[in-house]
Amino acid sequence: MRKLIVLLLLFVFHQSIGQPMFQLAPPMLKYTSGFFSGSTSFEIIFNQPGAEVHYTLNGDEPTENDQLYSNAVTINKKTVVKVKAFGKDFSPSETVTANFIKDGKVIDKIRFSKPNEYYANAKTDVLHDNIGGIVNYRSGTWLGYDNDTVTIYVDLKKKEKIISVLISLLQDENSWIFLPEQILVYYYDDKQKAYLSLGKEVFTHASKGPKECSIREIIPGKTISAKKLLIEIFPLKKIPDWHGGKGNHGWLFIDEIKVY
Repeated sequence: MRKLIVLLLLFVFHQSIGQPMFQLAPPMLKYTSGFFSGSTSFEIIFNQPGAEVHYTLNGDEPTENDQLYSNAVTINKKTVVKVKAFGKDFSPSETVTANFIKDGKVIDKIRFSKPNEYYANAKTDVLHDNIGGIVNYRSGTWLGYDNDTVTIYVDLKKKEKIISVLISLLQDENSWIFLPEQILVYYYDDKQKAYLSLGKEVFTHASKGPKECSIREIIPGKTISAKKLLIEIFPLKKIPDWHGGKGNHGWLFIDEIKVY
């Protein structure tokens, strides 16, 4: 009898340690927009008994030793927020990321190439209205392009020293929305009366990327002061072979532009 009880206990023990650990659902970040003036805040929505959410504000991967979420968090500078749920007897959730971008130089106006009519917006300040920063390409905050070149002219309120140019792009490859082939940035030189090269970024598409709002920051290779900028963006002309839409033209979606 004792032997039978021991065998039964061993069976129960092995069954318990052999059970798969279920992964926690990812928390939900709640906020008005990823772009702001002054300050903004976010909340984390999560309800799982026995689990808790930790977050970081520096872009690092959250661990159980990082800040425990309890109340709304206020942000007053450019911040990369990452949140993750942890719980006993559960695998940690996937990490949720959000970029919060504070206003830079005062932009007077932005002129841009005509987007596809299905993903256009009538607002003249759509690229600097501090509305957006979410991954839903149908939200109305994005401009969508399916042509070869996108041209954007940025006029500041006054001549300023430029240390970087930030562009918010969408990456959602399941919807055929890719990062571009390259971005070129120019500044207007008053003496030469011409747009001169300021910086660039070249992209590769060798493998699948995450679905996210991709914040790209072009850092000038030299110190300049300017009032006018020209940005040329070249959408992906040929979707790579690893994708189901291989060979087709990729889509480009732009949200906000900031100058610092």
